[in-house]
Amino acid sequence: MTFNRKTGFQLSEEPEVWIAYERAVFEAELHRITNFITGIVAPHTKKTPKDEWARLVLEQLGGVKATLEVLTRMER
Repeated sequence: MTFNRKTGFQLSEEPEVWIAYERAVFEAELHRITNFITGIVAPHTKKTPKDEWARLVLEQLGGVKATLEVLTRMER
């Protein structure tokens, strides 16, 4: 992906380049979500196990994490 002020974002004509970029984004987001779960949400849930909000966030982010893990491992 390239960017310039005149034409904005441009993708390569090669699908392999798109896929590599998308995977890199998925990997970065997986890292962010994993750190957020481990560092913030899991300790919150552990300290307040009856907190519905914390449980809901942990469950939903667990699903997001699982999806990102699959997307980063898939072969084309």
